Amino acid sequence: MKRRMLLIATMVLVSFQASAQPLVSEVSVVAVRDANGWRIDGEVEGSGVTSAVLTPPGRAAFELPCESGPGVVLCERVEPAPPAPGFASLAALLAEYPAGSWSLSVNDGVLTATLPFDPQQPDGVVTVTNPADGALNVPSTPGVAYDNACTDCGFLLFMIEDAATLGLVTEIEGMVIGQPPLPSGQLDFADFFDAAPTPLANGTYRLIAGAALGALEVLSFDQGGGFQYGSGANLETATFFSVPEPGGGAFAATVALLGLARRSRGAARGASG
Repeated sequence: MKRRMLLIATMVLVSFQASAQPLVSEVSVVAVRDANGWRIDGEVEGSGVTSAVLTPPGRAAFELPCESGPGVVLCERVEPAPPAPGFASLAALLAEYPAGSWSLSVNDGVLTATLPFDPQQPDGVVTVTNPADGALNVPSTPGVAYDNACTDCGFLLFMIEDAATLGLVTEIEGMVIGQPPLPSGQLDFADFFDAAPTPLANGTYRLIAGAALGALEVLSFDQGGGFQYGSGANLETATFFSVPEPGGGAFAATVALLGLARRSRGAARGASG
């Protein structure tokens, strides 16, 4: 699925790289805790990118599979890959993917950079209160009300996915950014869009809410040119809801799908991009 980095800045980064080189706009290395444990999520986004490789300190390199979309290439890898269980703790994850200086290589070394990675676990999670978990007959332009129990987080992240395809059809994102502690509150549906919002089609959706503690900074490649880098740790919770479908048969199918979706909370957020 199309995944953007978990820590997104509101600014637009302009790359000064030569046109013959790949253009990398965003890179992230984030420790993510979902319902089944801790995982490492590495992403590289740009254009002209054919390969991206991350190397943790003292560990073997691992490649991020790349997928091209309209005007953009996204390379992402999540380890351990769902549906395998994640690590039991952040410490266990860091024993395999250590904190420190990570190396990034793009297009077989055409671009290289050093990435600092030192995630700290947030002290609380975000809980969505509306739509309620399992809610049916939710409006097609739902707002999101949430309680934030994280006192040291500077980012609250929200993503709505199509539960049937886990993001392949619908994946929209919103965020709250500021000085901690960030208050509980609400996002309007329009906050998930840069332009006019598109109502959700009838169906079942998964809403991911994340409490993130980390850093956003602009780094430089060894060869010149900058990119936006996000790192840190993110605690995710999941809520499932259904936008109504007309007709009794369609409604029954929605209820059945909702039950399946709720049982797959620890499954992949979608196929890696």
